[in-house]
Amino acid sequence: MMVAAAPSAHALAAAAAGHMLGFTVTIPNFPGISDAWIVGGLFLAHIALAEFSVGAITLAAAMEGYGLRSGNAYARRYSRAAANSYYLIFSLGATFAIFAVVAMVGFFGNGIGTLVNLFLPLVALAMGLFIVLAPLLVWYRNSFGRMRDRNHFLLGCCVAALQNLFVVLIVGLDGFLITPGNDSFASVLDPVYLPLLVHRLIGNVGWTALLLAGLATLLAWRSHDDAEHKFQFWAARVNLRIGLVATLLMPVVGFILVLVLHNVQLGYFDSLVGTFGNYMIAQEALVGAILVGGNIALAGERGGLRGSRFAQLATVLTAAGMVVACLPASVITPNILALRYVGLTLAVVVTAAHLVIRWNPRGLLSQAVRGVTLRRSLVLVGVVSMATALFMGFIKEQARGDYVVYGVLTQASAHGRFLPPESNYP
Repeated sequence: MMVAAAPSAHALAAAAAGHMLGFTVTIPNFPGISDAWIVGGLFLAHIALAEFSVGAITLAAAMEGYGLRSGNAYARRYSRAAANSYYLIFSLGATFAIFAVVAMVGFFGNGIGTLVNLFLPLVALAMGLFIVLAPLLVWYRNSFGRMRDRNHFLLGCCVAALQNLFVVLIVGLDGFLITPGNDSFASVLDPVYLPLLVHRLIGNVGWTALLLAGLATLLAWRSHDDAEHKFQFWAARVNLRIGLVATLLMPVVGFILVLVLHNVQLGYFDSLVGTFGNYMIAQEALVGAILVGGNIALAGERGGLRGSRFAQLATVLTAAGMVVACLPASVITPNILALRYVGLTLAVVVTAAHLVIRWNPRGLLSQAVRGVTLRRSLVLVGVVSMATALFMGFIKEQARGDYVVYGVLTQASAHGRFLPPESNYP
């Protein structure tokens, strides 16, 4: 009579750990909604708040430094307002992150368990940053005017550096999801990592500044106090310029990123520009709306398009260039694909030239903010820039298709239960 072998100590330990970690519960199912959409919605809300937070604290530290060097009182007030907005949004963004991770654990236990096992030191460091960041943020926000200016500026730089360091770390995981390698930590620094990181850091500042420009022009329009009106107009002008500079850099870095993907992950590249090519065209249309709206806003600072033929020409050329860039594949065939890049380059160069010409603040009409042109264009640009940033992330995720980790871990297998390797429990 044969006797069944008793389970090994390793198997028992792994099973016990799995039960203890809560990864062996029944996977929930939501017919008609899809688990991926629930997780995606929560992450999208978190990302919107987190990206704004990164942009706001970066702007706050930079503007405080400018105010310290120049003595500009408006710059110091801007810094304090940006830091306060970051302070108020910080906890809400973290809350959505917790909801998203809990949903991910419940719906895609094997996926998150596998990734955390691979990147445990990186994840621990990224999460551990907030143990230091949170008290420093409270100190920074509540010490305006109570600390030596230089010391307070350095404190703000520390807060901004820690917040951006989180992005530096988490983009390593993001890059691995697109181009996984054999060694987890070596693959973090794959060719996709650097352009993806630069693209995200610039984007965080860019769309945050443009959104703040729209908010500032609304506050100036509603204000009946002359001093408040002048400050908000100044803030709208500064944010517009910061946002446009960042927006002009985005297509350049984006092109480099796509070129790298073409060389190192051709399947993902084909999905990005092939299966989801219409999404990319829609993305270019959103960028076009930002550039055209930015040209109109620059003209609106001096009363509108009618007052400047150069502004009219810049707006028309930018619009024409982006129309060419956004033509569908049925029109822009492979043999004339370069025409799409010619149109995009024309829009970027013309907008950059307009921005350089209008950079000097002399001759601005502070009352122009009460006009329809400037107010509507800045609000439109601010809202569209936020939508563009979120849509970029959506396209990037969709291009992975049925994979969680592209080419390695499918959504179906990620949806299963996480079974820890026995080697983790000696």
